[in-house]
Amino acid sequence: MLGKKVGIVGPYKLTMQIIKNEGTVGLFRGLVPTLVREMPGYFVFFGGYEGTREWLTNPGEKKEDIGLFKTMLAGAVGGLSFWAFTYPADVAKSRIQVSNLEDNMVTTLMKISRTEGIGALYNGLAPTLVRTVPATATLFVTYEYSKKVAALFLQGCLT
Repeated sequence: MLGKKVGIVGPYKLTMQIIKNEGTVGLFRGLVPTLVREMPGYFVFFGGYEGTREWLTNPGEKKEDIGLFKTMLAGAVGGLSFWAFTYPADVAKSRIQVSNLEDNMVTTLMKISRTEGIGALYNGLAPTLVRTVPATATLFVTYEYSKKVAALFLQGCLT
């Protein structure tokens, strides 16, 4: 094995390999598990964000005016909520995609739990949570302040 050259497979070549080996349906492997993760996950994500914004809002203040730090904190809570809630589904989704499993999400979750223990559904959660804090804090600050800049810009254009 030493000395064997490994070729770089770009997106086009990989897509062609998948189509050749699995047909067009291979391009959608893992779509259902992804949707199973994303649909309730983003409910929790935005619920965590908006709920935290509401909680951090002082009486008589609008959510939009809570400031940079509180917006970042609310974004971090949204991200932490998402991953804490969806991580087992993400583990199962990844196994289905990478291992080319034909099992559905529930069967995969049950097999992992039975053979490796419940803890296996949370392997890698800690680094994911550490990563999501700055990522989602930045995401929501950028979103909220971009809305403010766009509103000011439009207001300037209309006057």
